[in-house]
Amino acid sequence: MRLLLLPIAAIALVSCTVPTPADPRAAIETGSDLSTVKIPVLRSPWLEARWGAPEVATRADGGYRLTYRQGTSLNYVFIHGVIQPAPVPATAPDMQEDSFTDNGVPVSTHHKQSWRQATVLGTPVKWYQNDAGGGADFPCYKTTDFPLTAPDGRRGHYRIEVCADAESKAADWITKVSW
Repeated sequence: MRLLLLPIAAIALVSCTVPTPADPRAAIETGSDLSTVKIPVLRSPWLEARWGAPEVATRADGGYRLTYRQGTSLNYVFIHGVIQPAPVPATAPDMQEDSFTDNGVPVSTHHKQSWRQATVLGTPVKWYQNDAGGGADFPCYKTTDFPLTAPDGRRGHYRIEVCADAESKAADWITKVSW
């Protein structure tokens, strides 16, 4: 009888996992009413004129996300208004590229990279390539969280993500924001 219980106990122990603690910066999306946002809303009239109005998602902590999409393409720009900014790493994060071996085994490769620089409303901002994209999406580029002061004197922190078919588009679109 003991021998029969041993495999069951081993399976139970292997299948028990410790839950990953929630990222405190990952706030729950609660709606689309920008009047609930606690920081100035950074947006892109330039993209709105070309791609249309963004999809709006507000967060319980008072932050928000605007999602701009170029028609039915896989080109996206996300503007995040964040309440708790993430620290800026000393070096740019590695870029992750997922692929398959000749035998069909998935492989992730990490590539070292340098920071890229942009100027957003007069503020120097660091950005990097987050991933190489895949079959269903273009490569994604992200800024670090950066502070801006709106014309009315209120301050907020922001992150811009761009999924684009060319790095030059990401470099351009990161800067196409205003109040």
